[in-house]
Order: sequence, then structure tokens, then C-alpha cells
Amino acid sequence: MAIHTAHYGEFMALLAALIFSWTSVFFTLASHRLGVTTVNLLRLPAGTLCLALSHLVVTGSIWPVGMAWQDMLWLGLSGIVGLGIGDSSLFKSFTLIGPRRGMTVMALAPVFTTVVAWGALGEHLGVWALAGIAVVIGGVVIASLGRDGGQSRFARLPGRVMRVGLLLALIGSLGQGLGSVFAKLGLTGASSGSAAVSPLSGTLVRIAFAAVAYWIVVLPRQDLRAMREKLRDGRGVAALIAGIIMGPFISVWISLIAIGNAPTGIAQTLLGTVPVFTVIPAWVVYRDKPSPLSLLGMVTAVAGSALLFLR
Repeated sequence: MAIHTAHYGEFMALLAALIFSWTSVFFTLASHRLGVTTVNLLRLPAGTLCLALSHLVVTGSIWPVGMAWQDMLWLGLSGIVGLGIGDSSLFKSFTLIGPRRGMTVMALAPVFTTVVAWGALGEHLGVWALAGIAVVIGGVVIASLGRDGGQSRFARLPGRVMRVGLLLALIGSLGQGLGSVFAKLGLTGASSGSAAVSPLSGTLVRIAFAAVAYWIVVLPRQDLRAMREKLRDGRGVAALIAGIIMGPFISVWISLIAIGNAPTGIAQTLLGTVPVFTVIPAWVVYRDKPSPLSLLGMVTAVAGSALLFLR
């Protein structure tokens, strides 16, 4: 049944951002205890399984039937770039500079998305939308620039660690931005002229391609015995399971609903408000108390989101 609620895509983007804010903390905990590579090798296949079972229940088939190969190719490429390369780089940055700083750089994802979508999809945004994007990005950056609390494990980092972490987060941001545009091409059938693809089918294709590509490239170089030993860490495994359910399964699915129902640049901008929402779990888990500057950024980002709804 079609959804006719005004700004449905924008609301779904904000919901995905809220969920992913907690996902970033769970994956940070899991990556610290199990290792980034172990987390990535497990989260993608596990997410694929969850989505395939959901697809079976909803559609009666475990894999999308009748999808044009062009759409599948764009969705698969989106998964490899966004969920494989982008998220892997982002999770590594979390372990180096923390989820709050890592998500700061993710505010650039809408910039990459909007520039590419403007040319590739013809999504010409009006003055209010462009103003909203600028205000949201500014608010997200302000919210994320407050100093870490003295008790935070990410306080007073060496310069080299900071630079590497920020570079990895930038790669993650670029992957997210490009992945959103590729996903839009696959979801809308723009490249094949066929009917639009459902968000559930699109999410399944994205994560399945990302899982296969990551395993082919990364698994042959891993010490499987050492990885098996790491999985004895109960807290790390629990954090990984929570992250998988909330991340590759729920939030990625909801984010594709958002991308399919709102202009790509606006959807990615609202998805980019994750740093604002991340302030709370970062405070709870890492004792990274938000500063007045962070609170000012939150208000600014909300105001920018309101401008996007005026388009």
C-alpha cells in the first residue's frame, strides 16, 4: 500500500539517523573488543540473512524476482561503495577518534550526494532546500566540535591518530554520498526504464553485494583461528548483534525508504544529522558530555531541517 503522508521520506530519514546514532556506538564497542575486520566480516552476511528472511515473509521469495539487471547493478555498486568501503572506513575511524568526531566528517556526505545527484539525477534544488542543507551541515559540524570530556578515552589524541581517523571518516563520507546516488538510480528504475524497486528488495541487494565483495577481498588474508578466539568475548558479540539488528537491517532499510521518497540530497542531509543524535549515546557510553557549543549545533540543525520541509 502506497504511503501518501506529506514529507514521508524526510521523516524516515530522521528516524534512520536516530537509530544509526546508537548503532555507531554499538559498532564502536564491538570494533574495540573484536576488531574492525571481524565486525565487518560478520555484520554484512548477518544483515543479509535478516533481510533475506524478511523478504521471504513479505514477498514470498528470498531474493528479488524480476528486477532489471541494470537496477541490480546500480544497487549492488551502491552497497559495495557505501556499506563495504564507506562503512568499513567509518568504523575504523570510530575506534581511532570516537563516534562523535567520526560522525562530524559524515556531515560532508550530503555535499557529495547533492553535487553528484544534481548532474546524474537532475535533482535541481530550490533556494529553501539549498539554505536548509547549508544550515543542517553547519549545525551538525557545530554540534560535533565541542571538546571531549576529560574522562573520555578519545580525549587528547596524538596528531597522527587524529589525521588518520579524520581521513578514514572522509572516505566513509564519500562512500555514503556516492552510494546514495547509485541507490537512487537502482530504486527508481532510472537506468532501465522499469518499475521502481521496493526499499526492502533494494536494501537486500545492496547488502548482499557488499557482503560478497568484502568476503572475496578481505577473508583470504585473515587468521581465522584468531578471529574465532575473539568471538569468545561476550560483550563484544552482544554489541555486534545489537549493531547488526539496528544498522544493516533496520536503519539501512529505513534510509532507502527515505531516499526513495525524498530528493536524494535532502534525504542524505537529514541522514547526516546522526552526529546530533550521537551526542546522547556518546555521553552515556563514553562520558563525553555535550558542551554548550554542541547544544547550539543541535538547535541549528533542527532549524535547518525545518527549512527542508518548506520546499
